[in-house]
Amino acid sequence: MSCIKTWIAGLLPGLMLVGLLACSEEKSPVKQSAPPLPHVTEAQLDALSGKTFYFAHQSVGYNIVDGLSRVLARLGRPGLFSIRELQPGQPVPQTGVLHATVGKNGDPKSKLMEFQHYLDEELGDTRPDMAMLKFCYVDIDKGTDVSALAREYEQSLAEVGRKHPETLVIYSTVPLRVFNDSWKAGIKRLLGMEVWGDEANIKRNAYNALIRKKYAHTGRLADVAAWESTYPDGKPHSFSLSGKEYAELIPEYTDDGKHLNAYGQQVVAGRLLELLASLAK
Repeated sequence: MSCIKTWIAGLLPGLMLVGLLACSEEKSPVKQSAPPLPHVTEAQLDALSGKTFYFAHQSVGYNIVDGLSRVLARLGRPGLFSIRELQPGQPVPQTGVLHATVGKNGDPKSKLMEFQHYLDEELGDTRPDMAMLKFCYVDIDKGTDVSALAREYEQSLAEVGRKHPETLVIYSTVPLRVFNDSWKAGIKRLLGMEVWGDEANIKRNAYNALIRKKYAHTGRLADVAAWESTYPDGKPHSFSLSGKEYAELIPEYTDDGKHLNAYGQQVVAGRLLELLASLAK
């Protein structure tokens, strides 16, 4: 037994080096400058000012809402529209960004049901010009049947569209997380051992591919995952695993590997603002 331990101890430094080389890739550093501003015209912003956007979300959604405020301030249009979190028993504004948490994390069906309920009843006489439900990264784990979830998402949002033709439904990919690129994770992968989070990230990539295939052509896809995994210069970021590339949240866009920091918030919010402005008529 002692011989085996000695052999493993001698092998570990090599495994560590190989693991680092195999599982880490050169990352394009985010420049130490302000996040890029969205490409929107004053005319588009003027058209957007009178619109109502209902945004259903969970934690990353708060990051995006904060990013919208930051971006609008930098554009010199901090009062473009009001941004209000909906609260039970309070009046619902007629215009602006109306956002609320829906359902329970880890239970995407509950989010679909509550999203519909808000549009059917909770918003009252307020009829949003645009509405969007964004799942959270925790809604997809290693055991998720992504094909079944994508079908359920499609059916639910199609029903929303039929019941509320006055509202443009905006579709969304699911946010990503950062892959674990530590040397310990690299060794585990080399030894064929499971690394926590790998399968869930792979499933998120698979789900997002289905959503893009279904909705990219509509011009109403908020591709949050792509925005989170693309550098300001347009270079996509991915993680190499078992000879395949998977999009991941850019490490410089997050402080905890899952939520957006101030920089990442503005990148994603800026892209969302571009999409909303393109849909404002």
